[in-house]
Amino acid sequence: MHLETSSWTDVKDAAPTVALLPVGSTEQHGPHAPVGTDTIIAREMAREADRRSDRNSMVLPTVPVGIAPYHCHFPGTLSISPETLRQYVADVLDSLSDSSVETVVLVNGHGGNGETLGNLARTVADDSTIDLDVFLWEWMSAVDDYVDHAGELETSVLLYVCPDDVGTPTDGDAATWDDTVDGGVVNRFTEEFSMNGAVGDATAASAEQGEQLFDTATDALCSFLRRVGAAE
Repeated sequence: MHLETSSWTDVKDAAPTVALLPVGSTEQHGPHAPVGTDTIIAREMAREADRRSDRNSMVLPTVPVGIAPYHCHFPGTLSISPETLRQYVADVLDSLSDSSVETVVLVNGHGGNGETLGNLARTVADDSTIDLDVFLWEWMSAVDDYVDHAGELETSVLLYVCPDDVGTPTDGDAATWDDTVDGGVVNRFTEEFSMNGAVGDATAASAEQGEQLFDTATDALCSFLRRVGAAE
Protein backbone atom coordinates (compact mmCIF):
# COMPACT_ATOMS: atom_id res chain seq x y z
CA MET A 1 0.00 0.00 0.00
CA HIS A 2 1.01 3.61 -0.53
CA LEU A 3 0.67 5.80 2.54
CA GLU A 4 0.05 9.04 0.64
CA THR A 5 -2.98 7.64 -1.22
CA SER A 6 -4.43 5.76 1.75
CA SER A 7 -6.80 6.96 4.44
CA TRP A 8 -5.95 6.58 8.11
CA THR A 9 -8.56 3.87 8.37
CA ASP A 10 -6.92 2.00 5.49
CA VAL A 11 -3.63 2.12 7.37
CA LYS A 12 -5.28 1.02 10.61
CA ASP A 13 -6.95 -1.95 8.94
CA ALA A 14 -3.83 -3.03 7.06
CA ALA A 15 -1.54 -2.60 10.09
CA PRO A 16 1.65 -2.75 7.99
CA THR A 17 4.70 -4.09 9.77
CA VAL A 18 7.29 -3.06 7.16
CA ALA A 19 7.74 0.43 5.72
CA LEU A 20 9.74 1.35 2.64
CA LEU A 21 11.10 4.90 2.63
CA PRO A 22 12.43 5.90 -0.81
CA VAL A 23 15.18 8.52 -0.58
CA GLY A 24 16.34 10.26 -3.73
CA SER A 25 17.98 13.43 -4.96
CA THR A 26 17.27 16.35 -7.25
CA GLU A 27 20.47 16.89 -9.20
CA GLN A 28 21.85 17.18 -12.70
CA HIS A 29 22.16 13.92 -14.61
CA GLY A 30 23.83 15.07 -17.79
CA PRO A 31 22.08 16.58 -20.81
CA HIS A 32 19.68 13.68 -21.33
CA ALA A 33 18.36 12.51 -17.94
CA PRO A 34 15.92 14.27 -15.59
CA VAL A 35 17.19 15.93 -12.41
CA GLY A 36 14.83 13.68 -10.49
CA THR A 37 16.53 10.49 -11.71
CA ASP A 38 17.53 9.19 -8.28
CA THR A 39 14.13 10.01 -6.80
CA ILE A 40 12.21 8.40 -9.66
CA ILE A 41 14.20 5.16 -9.54
CA ALA A 42 14.07 4.81 -5.75
CA ARG A 43 10.32 5.48 -5.71
CA GLU A 44 9.51 3.05 -8.52
CA MET A 45 11.64 0.25 -7.07
CA ALA A 46 10.03 0.68 -3.66
CA ARG A 47 6.56 0.58 -5.19
CA GLU A 48 7.33 -2.51 -7.26
CA ALA A 49 8.84 -4.30 -4.28
CA ASP A 50 5.70 -3.46 -2.30
CA ARG A 51 3.61 -5.04 -5.07
CA ARG A 52 5.76 -8.15 -5.35
CA SER A 53 6.67 -8.79 -1.74
CA ASP A 54 4.79 -11.12 0.58
CA ARG A 55 5.56 -8.79 3.50
CA ASN A 56 2.79 -6.64 4.97
CA SER A 57 4.46 -3.50 3.65
CA MET A 58 3.73 0.16 3.08
CA VAL A 59 5.54 2.69 0.86
CA LEU A 60 6.12 6.04 2.56
CA PRO A 61 6.24 9.37 0.66
CA THR A 62 9.57 9.79 -1.12
CA VAL A 63 12.28 12.13 0.17
CA PRO A 64 13.02 14.07 -3.06
CA VAL A 65 16.10 16.14 -2.20
CA GLY A 66 19.35 14.67 -0.94
CA ILE A 67 23.01 15.51 -0.40
CA ALA A 68 24.43 16.73 -3.72
CA PRO A 69 26.60 19.85 -3.23
CA TYR A 70 29.14 18.68 -5.82
CA HIS A 71 26.50 19.09 -8.55
CA CYS A 72 25.39 22.53 -7.36
CA HIS A 73 26.95 24.51 -10.24
CA PHE A 74 24.58 22.82 -12.70
CA PRO A 75 21.14 24.44 -13.05
CA GLY A 76 18.29 22.44 -11.53
CA THR A 77 20.31 20.88 -8.75
CA LEU A 78 18.98 21.10 -5.20
CA SER A 79 20.90 19.97 -2.13
CA ILE A 80 20.49 19.73 1.62
CA SER A 81 23.06 19.22 4.34
CA PRO A 82 23.79 15.80 5.84
CA GLU A 83 22.42 17.12 9.13
CA THR A 84 19.12 18.10 7.51
CA LEU A 85 18.68 14.74 5.78
CA ARG A 86 19.57 12.88 8.94
CA GLN A 87 17.14 14.89 11.08
CA TYR A 88 14.33 14.71 8.51
CA VAL A 89 14.55 10.93 8.18
CA ALA A 90 14.99 10.57 11.94
CA ASP A 91 11.78 12.56 12.48
CA VAL A 92 9.91 10.34 10.02
CA LEU A 93 11.16 7.28 11.89
CA ASP A 94 10.10 8.82 15.19
CA SER A 95 6.61 9.40 13.84
CA LEU A 96 6.38 5.66 13.11
CA SER A 97 7.46 4.63 16.59
CA ASP A 98 3.91 4.18 17.90
CA SER A 99 2.54 2.58 14.75
CA SER A 100 2.25 -1.05 13.67
CA VAL A 101 5.52 -0.71 11.72
CA GLU A 102 8.39 -2.70 13.16
CA THR A 103 10.92 -2.57 10.29
CA VAL A 104 11.86 0.33 8.01
CA VAL A 105 13.98 -0.08 4.89
CA LEU A 106 15.55 3.10 3.50
CA VAL A 107 15.44 2.61 -0.28
CA ASN A 108 18.23 4.92 -1.37
CA GLY A 109 18.71 5.99 -4.98
CA HIS A 110 21.59 8.47 -4.53
CA GLY A 111 25.12 7.54 -3.55
CA GLY A 112 25.67 10.85 -1.76
CA ASN A 113 23.03 9.93 0.81
CA GLY A 114 24.52 6.56 1.68
CA GLU A 115 26.93 7.46 4.46
CA THR A 116 24.40 9.61 6.32
CA LEU A 117 21.58 7.07 6.02
CA GLY A 118 23.85 4.20 6.98
CA ASN A 119 25.04 6.01 10.07
CA LEU A 120 21.45 6.82 11.03
CA ALA A 121 20.44 3.16 10.69
CA ARG A 122 23.31 2.18 12.99
CA THR A 123 22.36 4.87 15.50
CA VAL A 124 18.75 3.65 15.62
CA ALA A 125 19.92 0.06 16.04
CA ASP A 126 21.94 1.10 19.08
CA ASP A 127 19.17 3.23 20.65
CA SER A 128 17.10 1.24 23.11
CA THR A 129 14.43 3.96 23.18
CA ILE A 130 13.49 3.50 19.50
CA ASP A 131 11.45 0.36 18.87
CA LEU A 132 12.23 0.05 15.14
CA ASP A 133 14.62 -1.98 13.04
CA VAL A 134 16.04 0.30 10.32
CA PHE A 135 18.10 -0.88 7.36
CA LEU A 136 19.70 0.76 4.34
CA TRP A 137 19.23 -0.71 0.84
CA GLU A 138 20.67 0.72 -2.41
CA TRP A 139 19.83 -0.52 -5.87
CA MET A 140 23.31 0.39 -7.10
CA SER A 141 24.69 -2.34 -4.83
CA ALA A 142 22.09 -4.88 -5.92
CA VAL A 143 23.21 -5.14 -9.56
CA ASP A 144 26.41 -6.79 -10.74
CA ASP A 145 27.87 -3.91 -12.75
CA TYR A 146 29.09 -0.51 -11.57
CA VAL A 147 26.42 2.15 -12.00
CA ASP A 148 27.83 5.35 -13.52
CA HIS A 149 26.23 8.76 -13.08
CA ALA A 150 23.76 9.08 -15.99
CA GLY A 151 25.68 6.30 -17.72
CA GLU A 152 24.40 3.27 -19.59
CA LEU A 153 22.85 1.37 -16.68
CA GLU A 154 21.12 4.27 -14.96
CA THR A 155 19.85 5.61 -18.27
CA SER A 156 18.56 2.17 -19.24
CA VAL A 157 16.48 1.99 -16.05
CA LEU A 158 15.06 5.43 -16.85
CA LEU A 159 14.19 4.34 -20.39
CA TYR A 160 12.21 1.51 -18.84
CA VAL A 161 10.39 3.37 -16.04
CA CYS A 162 9.92 6.87 -17.54
CA PRO A 163 10.94 6.92 -21.25
CA ASP A 164 9.10 10.17 -21.97
CA ASP A 165 11.35 12.02 -19.53
CA VAL A 166 14.64 10.93 -21.15
CA GLY A 167 16.35 12.77 -23.97
CA THR A 168 18.82 11.32 -26.45
CA PRO A 169 21.38 9.38 -24.37
CA THR A 170 24.82 10.96 -24.51
CA ASP A 171 28.43 10.03 -23.80
CA GLY A 172 29.70 11.56 -20.59
CA ASP A 173 32.75 13.77 -20.53
CA ALA A 174 34.31 11.34 -18.02
CA ALA A 175 34.59 7.57 -18.31
CA THR A 176 34.59 7.11 -14.53
CA TRP A 177 33.84 9.17 -11.44
CA ASP A 178 37.22 10.88 -11.30
CA ASP A 179 37.42 13.05 -8.20
CA THR A 180 40.25 11.30 -6.35
CA VAL A 181 43.98 11.59 -7.09
CA ASP A 182 46.79 10.15 -4.96
CA GLY A 183 44.26 9.22 -2.30
CA GLY A 184 42.82 12.72 -1.99
CA VAL A 185 39.74 14.42 -3.42
CA VAL A 186 41.16 16.98 -5.82
CA ASN A 187 38.02 17.61 -7.90
CA ARG A 188 35.43 19.00 -5.52
CA PHE A 189 32.72 19.68 -8.10
CA THR A 190 31.45 17.45 -10.89
CA GLU A 191 32.20 19.87 -13.72
CA GLU A 192 35.89 19.72 -12.84
CA PHE A 193 36.05 16.27 -14.42
CA SER A 194 32.86 16.12 -16.52
CA MET A 195 31.73 19.30 -18.22
CA ASN A 196 28.41 17.83 -19.35
CA GLY A 197 27.79 16.28 -15.93
CA ALA A 198 27.49 12.69 -17.14
CA VAL A 199 29.90 9.88 -16.31
CA GLY A 200 30.10 6.87 -18.60
CA ASP A 201 28.68 6.30 -22.08
CA ALA A 202 24.88 6.10 -22.15
CA THR A 203 24.54 5.80 -25.93
CA ALA A 204 24.03 2.03 -25.72
CA ALA A 205 21.29 2.31 -23.09
CA SER A 206 18.00 0.55 -23.80
CA ALA A 207 14.65 -0.03 -22.16
CA GLU A 208 15.19 -3.79 -22.51
CA GLN A 209 18.39 -3.60 -20.48
CA GLY A 210 16.62 -1.28 -18.05
CA GLU A 211 13.85 -3.80 -17.47
CA GLN A 212 16.38 -6.50 -16.65
CA LEU A 213 18.20 -4.21 -14.22
CA PHE A 214 14.95 -3.08 -12.63
CA ASP A 215 13.81 -6.67 -12.15
CA THR A 216 17.18 -7.73 -10.74
CA ALA A 217 17.23 -4.86 -8.26
CA THR A 218 13.59 -5.24 -7.26
CA ASP A 219 13.96 -8.99 -6.76
CA ALA A 220 16.95 -8.24 -4.53
CA LEU A 221 14.88 -5.76 -2.53
CA CYS A 222 12.11 -8.32 -2.06
CA SER A 223 14.70 -10.84 -0.90
CA PHE A 224 16.11 -8.24 1.49
CA LEU A 225 12.63 -7.60 2.89
CA ARG A 226 12.22 -11.31 3.58
CA ARG A 227 15.59 -11.30 5.31
CA VAL A 228 14.94 -8.34 7.62
CA GLY A 229 11.15 -8.01 7.69
CA ALA A 230 9.23 -8.50 10.88
CA ALA A 231 7.47 -11.83 11.35
CA GLU A 232 3.81 -11.59 10.46
